[in-house]
Parts: sequence; structure tokens; C-alpha cells
Amino acid sequence: MYFNSMKLYPGLVILFYSVFVFQFFSCKSIVKPYNFKRFPKTYQDVVNDYEKYNKLNGCKQGETIASIGAGNGIKEVQISCFVEGINWYLEEIDSSRLYQFTKVLAYHENLKGAPIQADFNLVLGTESNPMLSQGVFDRVLMMNVFHEIESRERIMLEISKLLKNQGELVIMERMAKTEGEIHGDCKFPKLFEDNFLKEMDEYGFTFKKSILAEEMSNLMYFTFEPNL
Repeated sequence: MYFNSMKLYPGLVILFYSVFVFQFFSCKSIVKPYNFKRFPKTYQDVVNDYEKYNKLNGCKQGETIASIGAGNGIKEVQISCFVEGINWYLEEIDSSRLYQFTKVLAYHENLKGAPIQADFNLVLGTESNPMLSQGVFDRVLMMNVFHEIESRERIMLEISKLLKNQGELVIMERMAKTEGEIHGDCKFPKLFEDNFLKEMDEYGFTFKKSILAEEMSNLMYFTFEPNL
């Protein structure tokens, strides 16, 4: 495992091939070592989540991947338990969540009983700019993030510039079954598929496929590629 640590200035990543020690002010307990409502108690929980959800992002060995709104990096760490050699750029606008990352990583390595073979770069972005290099990413992930962005046009135009030729954008969302539904936790409107696909087309993305991961919550993974 490589962890490329950072000082929390917008877009500035400082590389050290070592684990940096941070204080974790948002930690709620020793048992639950980071703030995430769905944390694994055993490695089998990590396996189950990967098989049911996380593998649907389509991540491949050796890819360079940006995760927009990565939070504390739990999903990216869990994917890296099964897909080695990913060069991750974990982008987040809330520095307090990035500070949790090393504890998330150490917790999962302890569950796995082995180092996680991935390269993690932490990047502090803004609401309108992810502060990432253009044209270098094989894949960009937005996992349960898109619906929380109120003014999406500018950030989506920036994201379209991040991808290589034939790169893919994967968006995971719990979709509305009827127009007007809202999320129970964050109270933001849920996305309605027809409107969502039209919106993505307006941002310059071509729809490739969708996968229904969970029928009850209407959890779906959408894959797009940018129009060139």
C-alpha cells in the first residue's frame, strides 16, 4: 500500500510514500473507528459489499481513478481489497472527512490481514472544481454524490475534462421511482431516470449502460463516456 499524504490546500497534493498520522476529531468510538453509517465488522462484510455493490463500478487493475466526493475513502479502500494496483485520487471538499482516511485504511488492512495494494492520493477540491489534472483518468466515480450537487453544470463540465479517450464516468444513485421523491436522510430530491439522462446529455456525456444493484432502494449504477 502507498498512501500519498497531503496538506489541505485546494488542489495541492504533496507526495510522501508513507502513512501520515492525523488526529481524528470525528471518530465516535473505538469500535467504530470512522464516521460512516455502514461499516464492516468482519472481512466477510467487505466481501459481501464488493460482490453486491462495489464491483459494479467496473474498476480494473492498474487504472488511474478519480473519486469525486470520496468522503473518508471507505468504498475506494474496499474496492482495492479486490482490485490491486489502482492509482486513486480521492477528491473531497470537506477536509475533516479526508482526515479520517488513514484510520479507514488501517482498519480494513487489519480486517484483511494484509496490506492493501493501491496508491492513494488525497485531494481537497471545491464545489465547482475538483482540482484534478485533465485527461489522465481511466475512470471517474461519483458514488451517492450527484444528487447533492445543487449547481451541477460547472462541476460536470470540469469532470468531463478529466477523462482519457474512452474513459468512463460511473454514477451510483438511489433513483426515484416516481418524480418528486426525496432522500430520507439528506432531504435532497432523488434523481428521476429520464430527467437525469437528459441532463447528462446536456453536460456532454453519452449514456452507455445502467445496472440495478438493489430493487428495494432502486440503487443503480450508470456508466457514461464524454462526447469528444
